[in-house]
Amino acid sequence: MTKLGKRLPPLGCLIAFDAAFRHGSFTRAADELALSQASVSRQIRLLETNLGFPLFERRRYDVVPTEEGKILAESVANSLRNIAQTTDKLRARFDKGETLTILADLGLASGLLAPLLGGFQRLFPDTHLRVLATTEPIEEVKEHFDIGLQSGYWAPHTFEIIPIADDILFPVCSPAFAQDLPRKLNAEALANQPLLHFKQPARDWPDWKTFLAEFGAQLDSPLQGLEFSSYAVYLDVAENGEGIALGWGRQIMTRLSSGRLIRITDMSMKLPQNISIYLKRHEDKHPLAQSFINYLGENVDGLPA
Repeated sequence: MTKLGKRLPPLGCLIAFDAAFRHGSFTRAADELALSQASVSRQIRLLETNLGFPLFERRRYDVVPTEEGKILAESVANSLRNIAQTTDKLRARFDKGETLTILADLGLASGLLAPLLGGFQRLFPDTHLRVLATTEPIEEVKEHFDIGLQSGYWAPHTFEIIPIADDILFPVCSPAFAQDLPRKLNAEALANQPLLHFKQPARDWPDWKTFLAEFGAQLDSPLQGLEFSSYAVYLDVAENGEGIALGWGRQIMTRLSSGRLIRITDMSMKLPQNISIYLKRHEDKHPLAQSFINYLGENVDGLPA
């Protein structure tokens, strides 16, 4: 064990590293772990010093993993998931009530789940609700969950997918950035503003080209602007006044209600049945799964989108 201990990096730093890798941001990792950004940065630096090579390329708004960082991240993620799965099973042995684990997009967890969980808990007071908020594609999540809640329609061969709610897409930016925009913005004028872009591998999300075409914009050249693979970072940059983002209504209600982001036009694109419940095929359904699905279906329309 002594020899193994000498070979291992500082284990306490690996959780911060895993969170920073998943979010592409030290700030977002800090939010998840309830730490300061400086604390996460120090832990990553300590890990890099121990290993002798950099794990991230630091940029202005985010961090990008090096090739070595990607290799380490895969091993760390698998190890942490194995530990989490084992502890879940051990905890279940001593859990006197039912545990219902819900996996949700980070934005949906705050914008859709948070307002409804209390009501469901009051209906089933002996049930322990466990929410896993994630930025990972649902088909890549290894940790156990009973119900998934995601935007879009993905991996139908792995999941039974039950649409429960519509969504809506519209342009948003910071209040300060909006002050310098033209008073009236049509699609062509909007296309000439600093636009922020969100793209993910294996995800065909509606983009600015799709959105602006919906309102008749004739685009003669590709749209330029900063591009992000993390939706949370994408919105952070919009909050910082660096451009205009496309906001999914169900995912940005907290930012809108706090005034950190605002809508800037009446243009909006409806996304019918875009929010769905995901249940793993070939697995027994949790006894309370259908009750939770019914509860969401009955109450989600009362939430703003």
